[in-house]
Amino acid sequence: MKRMIFTASIFAALVTVIGVAAARTNPVPKERATVEFTQTVKLGAALLKGNYYIVHDDERMAKGEDCTYVYDAKGKLVVSFHCTPVDRPKSNTFRVLTTQRNLAYGPPEVVEIQFAGSTEAHQVPSF
Repeated sequence: MKRMIFTASIFAALVTVIGVAAARTNPVPKERATVEFTQTVKLGAALLKGNYYIVHDDERMAKGEDCTYVYDAKGKLVVSFHCTPVDRPKSNTFRVLTTQRNLAYGPPEVVEIQFAGSTEAHQVPSF
C-alpha cells in the first residue's frame, strides 16, 4: 500500500512539473496568411498568380535566417527570404504593397507585406 501511495505521489509531482514547464514555454511567434494573387506579381525570382500561404517566423528572423516563406496551394515552397521589419499603423487585413519597378515590362513586384492585426510590416529585399 505504501509503495502505491509513493508511486502515485511521484507520478503527481512529475505531472505537475511537466505542466508548469509547458505553461512557461512561450510559443514561437509565427504569422500566417493565405492570399490570392489575381494578377501575376513578382516576389524575388518567383512569379506568383493564384493562391499562396505565407508564413513569417520571428525566431528565424532573430537568427538572421530566412524568415518569410511562401508556399503554393500544394504546399510546395516557392520562395523564402530574410525580411526587414518596419513599423506601420495596425492593419485589420493582410496587406501586400507592390510597385512597378520597370514601367515598360514585367509584372508589379511585391515590396512589403503586413499581416492582419500587426503593427509591423515586412519589407522584401531587392533580389
